[in-house]
Parts: sequence; C-alpha cells; structure tokens
Amino acid sequence: MGEMRCDVNAAADLGYATPNPKVTVLIAVYNGERFLREALDSVLAQTFTDFELLVVNDGSTDETVTILESYSDQRIRVITNRRNIRVVGSLRRGLNYARGEYIARIDAEDIALPERLEKQVRYLDFHPEVGMVSSRCLAIDEDGRPVSSS
Repeated sequence: MGEMRCDVNAAADLGYATPNPKVTVLIAVYNGERFLREALDSVLAQTFTDFELLVVNDGSTDETVTILESYSDQRIRVITNRRNIRVVGSLRRGLNYARGEYIARIDAEDIALPERLEKQVRYLDFHPEVGMVSSRCLAIDEDGRPVSSS
C-alpha cells in the first residue's frame, strides 16, 4: 500500500522520544505545501510534549515531501502512500500505526493553539467516561485574518 520513512516496530531503537506516547497527533496530507509547515510547527510547539506526530503523506506531488524531510524532530513519523487514497483511507492507515493512548486530529491547513493537547488530555484523564473531545475553531483566510468562529 505504501512505504514508511521509518520502521514503526523499532521506535525505541530509532531514538523516538517515547515508544508509547500519551497522544498520537494524526495528520493526513495531500499537496499541503501551502500551510503544512505552520500546522506541523503548531503541533511541535504544544505545552504538552508526550506525543508523536504521525503524518500520512497521501501521494503528494508538490513540495510536501521536502517540507516533511526538513524536520529532524524525533516525535515525527511519516507514512507515505504510493498513490492518493484520499483522506479517510489515509487516516485509517495512520490509525493502524498510531501508538498513543489518545488520538488527536489536525488537518494540514490547521493551526493548533499551544495548550490544545494539554487541555484535552487533562480533561480526558479526569473524565474517563468521555470518549471524545473537540474545541471551537477560528477560521482564518490565507493571510491569517479571522473570518469566522465556531
């Protein structure tokens, strides 16, 4: 189906921050060069640090691969699909490789506020009866100006 940039079964040997992170942050990306770096940087800047950032490159033909290869943070793992299988297929594939107790989703054009994971993990830890959390979002235009919130 696709190739891996790393052997997910040998995480500890490859120097990943933790072979069993609390959170897997899952991103599926197809030709996301325009906003991908901002999305990745926002995840890497989280105040909560016990996570892996699992990126499924869905057969991108733009500079997505170059952007992903420019990062050396050991929390990042990349799965590359040989062909585009669309977002749902890519997310399913990513879930098969996720090691986190919790899964956090972010799209390649999203920016996570720095305390997102910290607040969500704290809430889930204190409320084991809850299976999912979400948050409000602020929609911005291509220049970063707010256009709406939900």
